[in-house]
Amino acid sequence: MSTLQVFNTGIGASRRQSYHPPIAPSKLTVQTDQEKLPHYPFQPLPPPNGNPPFRFDLSQLLTAADVQQIKNDGVLVLHTVGDTGDFRGRQQDFVAAMMTTDANNSPDNKKPAFLYHLGDVVYFAGDIDMYGNNFYETYQDYPCFIVAIPGNHDCQPDDPQDGPVDPNKYPLDGWVKNFMSKNPAQLGSLKTNSERTQMNLPNVYWTFTMPFATILGLFSNVGEDQGEFHPDQINWFQGELKAADPNLALIVTVHHPAFSGDDEHSGSTVVDKVLLESFQATNRYPNLVLSGHVHNYQRFTKTLKGPKGILQVPYVVAGAGGYTNLGKLQKINGNYPKAPLPLGNGLTLEQYDQDNFGFLRLEVSKNQIAGTYFSAPYAVSGAPATKRVDGFVVDLVKNTVQTVSSKAGGGSGKGKK
Repeated sequence: MSTLQVFNTGIGASRRQSYHPPIAPSKLTVQTDQEKLPHYPFQPLPPPNGNPPFRFDLSQLLTAADVQQIKNDGVLVLHTVGDTGDFRGRQQDFVAAMMTTDANNSPDNKKPAFLYHLGDVVYFAGDIDMYGNNFYETYQDYPCFIVAIPGNHDCQPDDPQDGPVDPNKYPLDGWVKNFMSKNPAQLGSLKTNSERTQMNLPNVYWTFTMPFATILGLFSNVGEDQGEFHPDQINWFQGELKAADPNLALIVTVHHPAFSGDDEHSGSTVVDKVLLESFQATNRYPNLVLSGHVHNYQRFTKTLKGPKGILQVPYVVAGAGGYTNLGKLQKINGNYPKAPLPLGNGLTLEQYDQDNFGFLRLEVSKNQIAGTYFSAPYAVSGAPATKRVDGFVVDLVKNTVQTVSSKAGGGSGKGKK
């Protein structure tokens, strides 16, 4: 057995480094305080469209008649997913087809109003020239409007060690052009048959107001494992937590998850700290936290002490939207974990799907949020054979979360060797 340290740790002389040695955990690890390579410095944010507090109302997206219909029906329906647009394959088209079928087959009073994208719209550096093939073409048959928060790959700069650098590229340029356009009637692509126009969102972090819900979208910047926030965004976030209508469901979105049991990224301690400290500082806790970044589906319940007693908050990772390589969970004693799995400190892994691509459908009403996760084994052609993998209900009055069982679901990858 060699005694050279590099053989055991990946660390050599003169600060040399070859790799991160794998760690076999004795229990499921859902957070990391380390930063993996590639590591880019904090990327500067683009100028916003207008002044704070960066709010965008559903009436700017839909007609007055459609918004009124949502109010009359008593429910707001939306799709949400992250991590699409990988030019190496067409898995994103597969997920888009699933959502298109769901939208078209839903009854009139339960049709989704929009898709909320959880970041990493286009890999690997959010390039403008990738949007035609990997966004507009992907969603050319999808009937709903699409809004988004950026992910780390949407703002990743060109890496000079990987090849020539585009001198005209700047952080988030593709995302800004397509989601912070000055003209929402501007056609998004001339190279595809898509009729989809660009989106005029107010900022890379922004508040979405609508009947039955408020969505606060954060931007966690470019880190591979850790999110990063500067004080201006944290101050904005805490101000919007205080301002959010207490009579509506409150949803927080952030690309990097606070918790993840996967073996590639794990959860971000920075995101967890910023969220929790902001909730505590404002005495306002969300009813749901949504993230992408990790390329699978995971749902956790976090039990917290709020201003009115104990409450349960679901933290959901929905990042199986089309990135070619799905992420696997860590194995414990040679097996994938069996859910539900208590993890300590009030955190439970409720369900996961690591084998298939899918999306999350949310139905928000006055008293609850009902979430349903659908997925299907990837096929190059043919209609996706979608299955219901997970269901949960958030009681907005009792601040509790309940798993809804399904004969069609049960969890993909759960407990498999």
